[in-house]
Amino acid sequence: MAIAGSNSFVVINLVAAVASLAASASARSQHMMCTSPAFLGHYHHPQVAHRQQQSSTTLFGGFGGVSSKDKKGKKKKGGGQSVANKKMTPQNAKKAKQQLLERYGGDLNIGTQERIEKYLNSLEPHLKEAAELYKTTTQFDALIAPMTPADRNRLIPPVQFEMATSDRAKLQSLMEEYKLTEIDLHNVFQQATWDASADAKATQADIVGGQMKPELQQRIDKACSFVVDATKTEGAVGKILDVGCGHGSIVKSLVDAGLEEPDMYVGLDLSSEMIKNAVDRYGQARNGRTGKGRVFVADDFLAHDFSVYGNGGSNDIFDGVIFCSALHDLPDMIGSITKAASVLRSSGGKLVVVHAQGAQHVLGQNQANPVMVSRGLPTAKEWSEMLAEHPEWGLTLEHEPADPRSDGDLKCGYLTVLSKI
Repeated sequence: MAIAGSNSFVVINLVAAVASLAASASARSQHMMCTSPAFLGHYHHPQVAHRQQQSSTTLFGGFGGVSSKDKKGKKKKGGGQSVANKKMTPQNAKKAKQQLLERYGGDLNIGTQERIEKYLNSLEPHLKEAAELYKTTTQFDALIAPMTPADRNRLIPPVQFEMATSDRAKLQSLMEEYKLTEIDLHNVFQQATWDASADAKATQADIVGGQMKPELQQRIDKACSFVVDATKTEGAVGKILDVGCGHGSIVKSLVDAGLEEPDMYVGLDLSSEMIKNAVDRYGQARNGRTGKGRVFVADDFLAHDFSVYGNGGSNDIFDGVIFCSALHDLPDMIGSITKAASVLRSSGGKLVVVHAQGAQHVLGQNQANPVMVSRGLPTAKEWSEMLAEHPEWGLTLEHEPADPRSDGDLKCGYLTVLSKI
């Protein structure tokens, strides 16, 4: 996997990274760290009326509230979905920021990190130990991956390799004994981080009216239009899936793109705190004809049973599936694409992968925190290779992404659009 920056930059910083790992290993039993809240850019509580809990990990919202018809019985544009987010007035923004700081103990970064550590410390001892070992071994593997054999011998003390080997053996033993997978351990850090930052991310989005910088918002809007357009073609089933929906950050973009009714939307996120924020903001609107609204689900995308949203089957469930700043956060990219393809309708379903800040930005995230971001986004070449290796997906590449470090990536961000045959 390519690493951001030049080779000389990587090598220069390896010495510091090795020292950091050594210090981390010696203090391992006393402190577990996750990602820095300031580094997060994901799109993710009071009790919400009309929310019903289907299972311990699934929350539904939107069965009540605003109808898609006005008081005169006329259907509103966009289904009357109540997503006309407005930027807060300076006075309201100041109040919201102050209340947010109070909830996080006066400092968002420190408060988020404390929430992360509280979550990790609440884990069962074997899971906490396994997660810690997973983090340490993942960081070490990422450290040595770009090195030549000569650089490894020169920069990494033998004791570091011995410690890594020992950690790997302990981790393997725990995984076998407790039937844990790397996906389970990856998700520990994902859930801890996004649960901890959910209130902050959602409130910060509220303050600016749910809008990104204009050039970034345009990239999101363009991606959403591909998904929504799929709901208007022949054979459409009238439903889309937002994977890694967070606090519902692209709901407004989807509605603005023409998503006609609230019950055409299903949003899924691993973080229950993100989902609570999404339901609070976007779970009230409903389809005046069906009485149903948006569905927000707190669950693991790879494990979730999507057949409940179909018409008696597990195929042809969604017209479109979108990963907005999300695919790189998932632990199994091939498995995630396989899952998405399996729930897309044939003959025109769209799979959209977008990251407004671009592929190079994601590579920087991978370099800074390989525990949370295990790899970059697929390049056009990688997509072509994957599609050739997986004809069972039934996907064709309609829009190729720009390569990292390219002018296209800088000017347009990352966008891949695939069509189901």
